[in-house]
Amino acid sequence: MTDKDTLIEKYLYSELSNTEAQQFEEALKNDSDFADEVELRTIIFAKAKSDFKKKLRDTQREYQKEKPTAKVVKLNPTYYLKRIAAALIIGVLAFVLYQYLAGGSPDQLVDNYLADTHSSPTVLMGDNDNEKAWQEAIKAYQSKDYSASVAAIQKIQAPDAEQQFYLGLSYLYNKNYEQAIPVLKQSLDAKNSFSESAQWYLSLAYFKNGQTDLARKYLNIIVGNAGWKSEEAGKLLKEIES
Repeated sequence: MTDKDTLIEKYLYSELSNTEAQQFEEALKNDSDFADEVELRTIIFAKAKSDFKKKLRDTQREYQKEKPTAKVVKLNPTYYLKRIAAALIIGVLAFVLYQYLAGGSPDQLVDNYLADTHSSPTVLMGDNDNEKAWQEAIKAYQSKDYSASVAAIQKIQAPDAEQQFYLGLSYLYNKNYEQAIPVLKQSLDAKNSFSESAQWYLSLAYFKNGQTDLARKYLNIIVGNAGWKSEEAGKLLKEIES
């Protein structure tokens, strides 16, 4: 089974497999909190998409307004040389920009993937010490205070699968790769709803820890399974091999 946050993310980007689509429909029908979360995130996603399209249209209109009127000029060899030089400079800049946006190197690509942090779980209310510590951990995770998130989860007696997974993520985002690896490996080996996500983040942790062969191993598994993050795993593998 896939964890609910991942289900919602894949639903928004139309990446649900048939099995995940069934799981999503069942959760939507039987879990009111999940349904509310889906509705909220769908609205936010649609608004962001709409704002982006509007900004793009506005930019195009502004460009058309400011586009200079063509003038007839007398050309000479120096003019052609300047135009060729300008085209070469633009080409180089475009290539550099493409390399930056696409990752440019395995390290940059992994950093880009890690910058897109995994969504946090919903805050649950409770009175006992474990529930209070979990609330504290979630709030710290949401504010990107990963040291505090780790400390809060470590207060929980017998953490469940979700808490164990977010402990691994907190170590990872805090750049404690050696500590993140065994925790994420435990989540992967547990074969629960967080295992698929844990495998992706485990591969990134191995890479950042300098264990490229192990990173490559898990990236190949992700690509072979053709599941969540398989496209990103394939792109990273190409960068590693190049």
